[in-house]
Amino acid sequence: MPTFGLESKKNNPLEELYAKIARDDLQETEENRKQSLAQMREWIAKHPLIRKCRTDSVFLLRFLRMRKFSVPRAQETLERYLAMRQTFPQWFAKLDPDQKDMKQLLDDHMFQFWGRDSRGRTVIMARHKNFNLDRFNSVQMARNMFLFLETLADDEETQIGGYVVVLDYADISMQLLALWSLTEVRNAIECVNKSLPMRIKEVHVAGFPKLAVMIGDLAISCLSQKLKERLFCHKSMEDAAKHLEVSMLTTDYPGGTQDPEELKRKFIKRAQDKRQELLLLDEMEIDATRYKSLWHQTTDGSIESGVAGSFKKLNVD
Repeated sequence: MPTFGLESKKNNPLEELYAKIARDDLQETEENRKQSLAQMREWIAKHPLIRKCRTDSVFLLRFLRMRKFSVPRAQETLERYLAMRQTFPQWFAKLDPDQKDMKQLLDDHMFQFWGRDSRGRTVIMARHKNFNLDRFNSVQMARNMFLFLETLADDEETQIGGYVVVLDYADISMQLLALWSLTEVRNAIECVNKSLPMRIKEVHVAGFPKLAVMIGDLAISCLSQKLKERLFCHKSMEDAAKHLEVSMLTTDYPGGTQDPEELKRKFIKRAQDKRQELLLLDEMEIDATRYKSLWHQTTDGSIESGVAGSFKKLNVD
């Protein structure tokens, strides 16, 4: 059962922090948590399209906390989450940290868990230059990202405190952005916007290439208004760092103190420890036919190839 409810221990400052956030920001109380979980379980049991779904408290609280205990909105997000997983099996099926390609992607350490800041927020980083363009494609990048997020999703600190997301685009090849079609960009952002139970508090984008402004504008246009207001763009990580807690930075950034290799080892161990839980997610099932219109199912080939081709013609590394 949840640790950070009103029953949290008075002598534990960390638990008190999350208890306060849960009460003040999420309207979470012991009573409405118990009632909301019961409503979610009853709704799942009677849902005509859901064939199998996790009903443990920590899983359901992902959605209730994201939606501040509005049960109807949490139910809608859970529907979208289940349908999303089945609509995009290339991204979500068999997220196995022991699979050969995934092991290499985890070792390349593009997606990084930096820990939690003094406000209780989970700080995560995507360092795009760490992605191996010669070996991997956009589908594998997405799989790496979603495995990363699923590994953290059941942590109550993450559910309650939310995320600070740092995206470092320094020193990337333009070919990296050419990996993604417009449809993939839209669908991935739509997944994060409305289907993944993530409370995103801030997004810091550093060093995004000026020549990729078309993709940047598209990505921003797909964001919800709330996320647009929480998006901050910086010329460099040095500028972004002014808006982050210095203690969170890794030693490969000026002023950083955390060892990135140690962070990587710890996260790989965490993912391996959750391997069975990650694979069991594939057993959940919903009739996704009703939800097809939620995502872009068709591709305008001329537009898609035109954007990718424009990057390739630039031949900028």
